Amino acid sequence: MRVLVTGSSGRLGAVTVKHLRLHGHDVTGIDVISAETTDEQIDILNKEAVLAVTKNIDAIIHTAAFHGKHYELNYPREAFIDVNIYGTLNLLNACIANGVSKLLYTSTTSIYGDAMVDDSRAVWVDEELMIKPRDIYDITKQTAEQLCKDFFYSEGLQTSVYRVGRFLPEADNLKLNHRLYRGLDERDGAEGLRLALEKTFPEFEIFNITSSSPFKKDELVQLKQNPAEVIKKHYPDAEAIYKAKGWEFPKSIDRVYVSEKAKRYFGYEPKFTFDYLLNDL
Repeated sequence: MRVLVTGSSGRLGAVTVKHLRLHGHDVTGIDVISAETTDEQIDILNKEAVLAVTKNIDAIIHTAAFHGKHYELNYPREAFIDVNIYGTLNLLNACIANGVSKLLYTSTTSIYGDAMVDDSRAVWVDEELMIKPRDIYDITKQTAEQLCKDFFYSEGLQTSVYRVGRFLPEADNLKLNHRLYRGLDERDGAEGLRLALEKTFPEFEIFNITSSSPFKKDELVQLKQNPAEVIKKHYPDAEAIYKAKGWEFPKSIDRVYVSEKAKRYFGYEPKFTFDYLLNDL
């Protein structure tokens, strides 16, 4: 398949380009920043350049965006609106103009926002949880998701949305803790996108793409109040490993990301999970 990956110099985009190529896809990477995984430096706000690069393309995986880190750096609202909304619209329009049949949009679990706040228990975050965006980043990702939905039903474009978990650079202890309930390894994200690329959905679909979690709904109160006991129940060896490393269990877990829908629809099975890291580190 001839696949265009936007944001190909970013963490998820770069891994996705390499992963798809290993699986036999003909991949073109575009980004405003140069990298070994970027074939052309193109700004997705440039309509003519987007139209040109999407010719003879079968599918687009759209990872380019202004992210939460840009919000923390006080980038103006206009920058988020331009890139996350108008940039996505340019790609969607180019799909229609050039006969690109499919666009996979990478969104964010951050979009659930204030719905993940509960003083008494951890929040079970599956795709049924109502989103409550908190800032301009979340708002623009929500808008782009709705644009994709509009093009699915109005234009017949096979669009779908993938709300990915966080994959920021972190110290080992924090990375391991986050991988229990909210993190994602870019390699798992790339594999999820590869699997979804092969599927056609009869309806517009949204999927969480995160690391796996062993936790159950009946453990949500305890996870909020005393997660160490729940963790040790599921991973009896973890306490000794943490102690030897001088690490600490999270004092409270506020959410549990769930990717069961992706597993059901296209066989998503994250590999680089808490279990993997615990043994690897």
